[in-house]
Amino acid sequence: MTWRIVHIHQSEKMRLKLDNLLISKQGEEFVIPLSDISIIVAEGGDTVVTLRLLSVISKYNIALIVCDNQHLPTGIFHAQNGHFRAYKKLLGQLAWSQEQKDKLWQIITYFKINNQQDVLAVLEKELKAIQLLSDYKNAVEPGDKTNREGHAEKVYFNELFGKQFSRVTQEEADIVNAGLNYGYTIFRAQLARIVSGYGLNPLLGIFHKNEYNQFNLVDDLMEPFRQIVDIWVYRHLKDGEYLRYTDRLALTNLLNAKIRYGKEICTVTGAMDKFVKGFIKCMEDKETNQFFCPMVSSLEVENI
Repeated sequence: MTWRIVHIHQSEKMRLKLDNLLISKQGEEFVIPLSDISIIVAEGGDTVVTLRLLSVISKYNIALIVCDNQHLPTGIFHAQNGHFRAYKKLLGQLAWSQEQKDKLWQIITYFKINNQQDVLAVLEKELKAIQLLSDYKNAVEPGDKTNREGHAEKVYFNELFGKQFSRVTQEEADIVNAGLNYGYTIFRAQLARIVSGYGLNPLLGIFHKNEYNQFNLVDDLMEPFRQIVDIWVYRHLKDGEYLRYTDRLALTNLLNAKIRYGKEICTVTGAMDKFVKGFIKCMEDKETNQFFCPMVSSLEVENI
């Protein structure tokens, strides 16, 4: 599995050299094997990226995240579909029944609320809020027809960041929202490349169905991973003034943090990979014994 996340700040040029990424910056050159890389995060409006490099990183299923002048992610470049049986996989995905999708969304929503409850417990928040999340978690129905996810999210964010807090877009973001938006985008890009690598079409979600969203399935699957970003932002940015370069590096590096997935301890990226495989197993074979919740409370202390 590829593992390296490359964060490029104010370079002059990125190009291909054999099967390596060559970065030119301030008279120096840095060479990184493409086979090691899972994500490239590029900041700096004057960086030149060659077409040959873009072509090859798509073949390696490397996600390229482009940031604006405020260092916030604005775009993701990733392989259209790197699986050798893409058409067969697409037919299988189109054949998923609504009953299957509703059942999986019930499980994913349960996982998400469970991790939200976990975050509040780790941070020793009000017992009343923790208990309310537990009630919502146990009341989730197939397809979450009663919107327990939405009710839980309101309780969760109010308890975590205060009742005045609300989620906003990047353009209006305070430091907490800026950190959340940045971290979520990094996680979304990593999950998008994993989903595409297994031959799934990220357009076709099981719950999210926005016609303008190319990552509906990715947004479904990343729900139980968002809380990893939440707890880091709470501990490091809650009282900050602006999102620093070191903060952006740390949020990106959360993908390398160790977390428990089932009986294993692996990186967050490894947990994402296992989560997608477990999801596919549920859909294709209707088996849930390999589909687990990544446990936020198991994150190594130095990573959060």
